Parts: sequence; C-alpha cells; structure tokens
Amino acid sequence: MEFDPATIKHLGVQMYSTLPPVISELIANAWDAGASKVEIVIPEDRVTDSSVIVAHDNGDGMSDEEIRQSYLLVGRDRRQVEGKGERSAAPFRRYMGRKGLGKFSGFGIARQIEVESVKESTASRFVMDYDELEAAANKRVAQFDPLPATGNIDKGTRITLRRIEKFRKRAVSIGSLRRHIARRFAVIDEDFQVIINGDPITPEERDLKSLLARDVNGDPYIWNFDEEISPGTGWRVKGWIGALPHSSSADDGIQRGISIMARGKLVQEPFWFETSAGQQYALAYLIGELTADFVDEEEDTVGTARTSLVWDTESNTTLLEWGAGKVKRVSRNWSEKRRYDNLKQLEDAPVYKDFIKATEGSEHKRSRRVAEKLVRAAVGNNLVADDDEARSIVKSCIDFLEFDAFWEIAEEVSETELKDPAQLIALFREWEIVEAKEMSRVTRGRIATIEKLEGMITNNALEVPDLHNFFKEFPWALDPRWHLVADEVRYSRLLREQFPDSALPEKDRRIDFLCVAEGGTLVVVEIKRPHSVATAKELGQIRDYIIFLRGLFQRSTDDAYRPSNVVGYLFCGSVSNDPAVAVEMDMLRATQIYVRQYSDLLGMVKESHREFLERYEDLKKIQNK
Repeated sequence: MEFDPATIKHLGVQMYSTLPPVISELIANAWDAGASKVEIVIPEDRVTDSSVIVAHDNGDGMSDEEIRQSYLLVGRDRRQVEGKGERSAAPFRRYMGRKGLGKFSGFGIARQIEVESVKESTASRFVMDYDELEAAANKRVAQFDPLPATGNIDKGTRITLRRIEKFRKRAVSIGSLRRHIARRFAVIDEDFQVIINGDPITPEERDLKSLLARDVNGDPYIWNFDEEISPGTGWRVKGWIGALPHSSSADDGIQRGISIMARGKLVQEPFWFETSAGQQYALAYLIGELTADFVDEEEDTVGTARTSLVWDTESNTTLLEWGAGKVKRVSRNWSEKRRYDNLKQLEDAPVYKDFIKATEGSEHKRSRRVAEKLVRAAVGNNLVADDDEARSIVKSCIDFLEFDAFWEIAEEVSETELKDPAQLIALFREWEIVEAKEMSRVTRGRIATIEKLEGMITNNALEVPDLHNFFKEFPWALDPRWHLVADEVRYSRLLREQFPDSALPEKDRRIDFLCVAEGGTLVVVEIKRPHSVATAKELGQIRDYIIFLRGLFQRSTDDAYRPSNVVGYLFCGSVSNDPAVAVEMDMLRATQIYVRQYSDLLGMVKESHREFLERYEDLKKIQNK
C-alpha cells in the first residue's frame, strides 16, 4: 500500500475516536459492496487483550487484484474513478462512501485491522498493523503479507479489529450503540439488515415519530417538508421535524436536534441550524430528520469525519438559512399549538378543578377572576413544565387570594395580556419562577462546570491529569467555536520523532489538544497550570509545534485532506515581564499563534453564558426571600 502518513494519522484516524462512527463506516462499506446484511459482534463485557470487534457482510467480496488496486489505494474516490455514483450490478444502489478513508476508521479504537474477503470462492486475507504503518511512514509504502484463509466465510468481507485500546474501564453500551446506528442509516430494512450481537436492528428502532408528543386530538406534533430550498437549483429537502413530550434527553435517551441524511446515511449530527437561544424552550423538545442528497452529489461538502457538513458552499449556506427559518417557524407553531392543547387539557385537569372549588366561596370576586387568568396564562403559555409546577401556581393563587398588596399588582397585570413570565415574579414570591427554573434546568450543568473551572484556576490545578481531563470532557470551555478531535495521546509519537530527548523533557513531548475551528482550521492547544508564567521557553515550544505540523500537512499529497490552516493557543496563568517575551508574543500573534491567560478564558466563558447566569441568580434571590 502506498500512503501518506498525514492522511491516515490525522485526517483519517483522528476523526474516528468513538465506536458509532467506526461501526458506521464498516456498515457503509457493506452497503456499497451490495450486501443484504452485515453482522456486527461487539464485546459486551470490558475489553481485554483478547477481545475483538467483528463486522462480516455478505456482499461482493474482493479479489486480490481489487484489494491491491482499489481497497489499498488511500483516498480513492470510487464515484470519480468509476465515473458513476451508483452500483452497476444488482442490487442497484447509490454509493455511500466517497473519501476512501473508512477502511482506516478502525484504527481510531484498535491497533490492528484484519481483512478477509471471499469473491468467487477465492479468499484473500491480510492484517493492517498501525505500528507497522508508523514504522513505514518515511518510506510511504507498507506491505501486508498474505495469510491463509480461515475457511469461516463463504462470501463477502469480514473485518476484525484487534488490540482494542478503548473500553478497558467500562463496557460498551450495546443499547446506546444500537440507537446511534439506527439513527445514522435510513436504509436499514428487510433488504439491508444490520445485526448486532445476533439481534437485528429494526426499522422501528429508528422510527422516532412514534415517540412524538400528541395533541388533544391524538395527532403527533410533526411538521413535514418536501421542497426545493432555492427555486431552479434542484436542491431538494425532504423529511420532518417533531416535538417530544419531554424537554430532557435523560427522560428518553434521544439526542435533541435535527439530523441531515444523504444517500441513506447521516452526514450531519443532530443540531438546530445555528438558531439563537430565543427558541430555547422549543429547541429542548425538537428532533427531526431531513434528507438532502445534494450535499453529497457533484461536490463533496461533507466533513472528513462524515458526521458534519462544510457550510461555506453556496448550496449548504442556502440549506443552513432555510433550516434556521424552518426551525424558528416550527418553534413558534409548537408554542401556539401547545398553548391551545394545554388550555383544552386544563379544563379537565384535577388541579384546575381544585382551584375552582377552593376559590368559589371567596369574597374577592375580581381577585378570583385574575387568579384564574393567571393560572390559565401560566399553563397555556408553556410557563410550566409539569403538573407539579401547575399545582404550585394554584397553591400560590389560593394562599395569596386574601392579601390586598398582592392583588394590587395582580389587577395591574389583569389589564394586559400575560406574555412575559417575569410578570409572575411579583405575584408568586414563594413559587420557583418557571422561566428561570426552565432556564436553570437547561444550563445547570454548564453553570456547575464554570464554577468548577473557576475553582481549578484559583487552586492552581495540575496540568495533568486535572486540567487535561477537565478540558477533554468540556472542550467548549476552551472556546465554544472549537470542536475537539484529539487529545495528547495520538501526537506523542510524532513529537518524539520531531524533538529528540535532549531537546524537550518527557512531559513536554506532546500536544495537549487538537481542535477544529470554522473553515477547517486546525487548532493546536497547549495548556499550562493556572498560576504558571509563560516565558520564552513556552512560547518557543508552541511555535515549534505549529511549524512542525504546518510542515507536516504541507507535505500531504492530497489537498482534500489538508486543513485550511493551523493555528496555536498557549493557555497559561500570566506572561513574563521580560521585554523580549512581549516582542516574541507580537511576532507569534502575526503568525496566528496566541497566548490566552486563564483569567481571560474564564471571563470569556462567563460572558458567553451571561444571560443564563443572570437569570439563574435571579431565581436564587427569589427563592431565598
């Protein structure tokens, strides 16, 4: 096999660090091979040295010649080479694969990939070893010796992953894996079966429509689409957006957001088309699936990891704008529809009947009318999440019914239509403000994370493992615009080769984090302790890393897998007062290498969550009164 190490290590392997995308690539390959089924075997206990992951399909299989000239050709675009986007023999299908990197996805979790393929009764078997690929990096050629056939397969291809590095401390969640796979493919049916540990994934497992909330007439909360997003372009989108009964994925295990499919496979993981937080209540309920085949037709606009789109093309920008408009419209419609249903259901609800019974003998007739209006508005305007909160409103109305000061405010509110939940603050001082409570429910985890980061900075947390593990779990704390693709483990070998033992101490021979920013920019992140002082030494280190990686990618033979840019960030407590360091920082800044202090980082994180934090603090003040 002739290969470029940058292609395999950085833009292939690094994009597949979790199990669902790895298995998805093996399933996509089986589909392209014309298989009617692919059987996946996953260890159900914690992985040991002898554990294996197996994917066996009954597709076409590959001859020795096809393996040499096609399968082992890195970055081969089957659609371009063969001059068509679909199979020429039965079963006639449109190809899912494109970049030719899926075969290496297994290296994201294992060190060895065994391939055994049978075509026309002739078997071929060999093993690709990641260590051998690294050793052959300078030659850019690796040879895999043929092995005798096992005799265990009659047709198709079997991929076996050995020396698995993941799942050593906790077992694979088979149920979670099945849900991920079911939502990644729209082609799983009786003609293409995906079987995991002997149990086929059923079409019902990906039928999220059956889980949608239903209105008072029993109809699901769903909005269907089938339209051309820009007249005359042929850019057509089909699919649906729906609303679930609950706002938290903890209640049903379903990731919120709208996914995008192309050629029957996921190309954009669930998201909300970058809509603003203004629709946050609705977004917590919305899911959906849209098919937009044009994103993977003439022009490849799917990211290397095949789980997100590249948005800087004309068609995808149009799709993003179209989707944002639809999400906003659905959010408004959902709110109106839910208000109507809530009021219909309220009339028969025991909590409402209790209110009528408790207040029917009150001497404050006007107060009762205002109280009833408040109850109906709070429930109808979706200001309550469940029956418990509705009961809290009713109890507050009953408790405050005789207080003149309370009703002076209530009478003012009664003269205007109640829309702003903040109007309830003055009325229900013993009740948790519903808007703030809903806000806090959504953001409580991030608030706790921000507080944890603040404590780690104050206490000068250790770089390894404390800070490293923290940012690995919460990469948005580094910068919300960055997507973490790798941590320091995968680049240690490269840096040991680049920097000899005499140049850098052991603890410095690594890159802490590798992220992807907008436009395909690769972001190299180096972290120091919160009370550290950056000197010329630290600046030189991050500079050498960036120079090294830029040179590495410039030597890549394929522009399609080369990042648009490589930038660097050094996180530290403060910077040395040495004038030479200031000069060096200015020079580095001009080459897109930056120094960011933890105090600035904390300020940035707090500012990005300022609205959430302010409303959360308001809630706590009211609760403490």
